Amino acid sequence: MATTAVALIGIAPIAGQQPPEDSVRGNLDTDTWLQVSGITEAGEPRVFDDLVVFTYEQTGFARHVAAAFAHEGYGELHTFSVRRRANGGDLFYLAYPVDIDRDQLSYRIVVDGVWMNDPNAPHTITDSRGVEIGRVTLRERPPYRTPSPVRNDNGTVTFRFAFDTRISATLETIDRQRISPDTFQNPDISVVGTFNGWDPFAHRLSGPDEDGFYSTTIPVSPGNHFYYFLINGRRILDPLNRSQGSDRQTDTRVSHLRVQPE
Repeated sequence: MATTAVALIGIAPIAGQQPPEDSVRGNLDTDTWLQVSGITEAGEPRVFDDLVVFTYEQTGFARHVAAAFAHEGYGELHTFSVRRRANGGDLFYLAYPVDIDRDQLSYRIVVDGVWMNDPNAPHTITDSRGVEIGRVTLRERPPYRTPSPVRNDNGTVTFRFAFDTRISATLETIDRQRISPDTFQNPDISVVGTFNGWDPFAHRLSGPDEDGFYSTTIPVSPGNHFYYFLINGRRILDPLNRSQGSDRQTDTRVSHLRVQPE
């Protein structure tokens, strides 16, 4: 799963990259967002469910601060954004989304072209060349943070849905209406899309499981697909999937899925 570092709200985005529509705020629950937005001093990386926030400051002036990660072969520099503080000093930020299957991050930072170990790294290891590398232990991702759909190795895709307000406080219909998850009693849920000819009866979800998820696994051919969940007659966007397509004429939206060829 590809990751793209993004700037915190109120700070300029990384050059050449676009933040999600609703910025990093949309990735965080309210309590976590309040913690992130309240960071005023550099310190150890802040680890959240699916995001790590790195901070850096130094005495004097720094023009450019970036981080490079071991799992990317240190081949990509993720530029920090900067906030000018009231005392005149610069505080550098990087909000880095983390993959679901990763339990730690090993990294170095680059300040004005000079590679170094992060002075705020909670753990430091030394590689075979004697280079110091920072390491951050990640949280185990809770079930409600697990993305959907999940592409399986056998050519199938697992679609998942839950009425969990930690995923989304409200559910959104394809015509941009907002519905409370409590609206649906004894839900009948189907996934409807290009992969089944928009047949509302072809693929019903079973559940809920112990984590509150309904799911179905179906074969999906490679390519771009569009879909929504049909819940008691209401057409609902996938709250676990940020990728969407839209019909400009009708102002409706659908969730988007791309399946890569093997």
